[in-house]
Amino acid sequence: MENVNVIIADLFPLSRIGLIGLLRQLNYPFTIREVTIPEKLKNSFHKDQISLVICSASFLQQFSDSQIQTLLPAGKRISRVLIRDLPSSQRKFTGFHETIEFTDNERVILRKLDKTTATIARLDTTQIMPEEISEREKDVLRLVALGYTNKEIAGKLFISSHTVITHRKNITAKLGIKTIAGLTIYALINKLITSEEIN
Repeated sequence: MENVNVIIADLFPLSRIGLIGLLRQLNYPFTIREVTIPEKLKNSFHKDQISLVICSASFLQQFSDSQIQTLLPAGKRISRVLIRDLPSSQRKFTGFHETIEFTDNERVILRKLDKTTATIARLDTTQIMPEEISEREKDVLRLVALGYTNKEIAGKLFISSHTVITHRKNITAKLGIKTIAGLTIYALINKLITSEEIN
């Protein structure tokens, strides 16, 4: 798995600390830099091979659209996430792959960051054969990829929550994939689910 170089551009230390904490929960190999002034953001793209930039609307609010395009260069390998932390602002920021609303709860934020990071990290799931997991594990994996909780999976498969947790541990160990986004990609590639089934 590739290292994910992240820049967090936000004026407020508390926001940056919170984002770093959430990113660390995802278990990807992150290198995280924080910037509070535009010159440092611009210089970071020249110095480092940035994979992900997370900008708050409050940071971007001080710039015109053309200045933002200069600050955030377009590139195939750079994903951009907007933190919409100005609820009263009517200004629209374009060119972002994902938007996190200030009202999103922790689970939603983690899912959005996980989805974006899984795409960047380019999980090599195509080399894993689906036969490596049992039929029951495929059933559990399918429901995990569709967003069901352990309790819901247990109810659907008529097994205990403890058994679901054991299956999930076994799936993670066999496939080497720790995140829900990674498991979802695996399930899609191996036709355990279809893209239409994902909400």
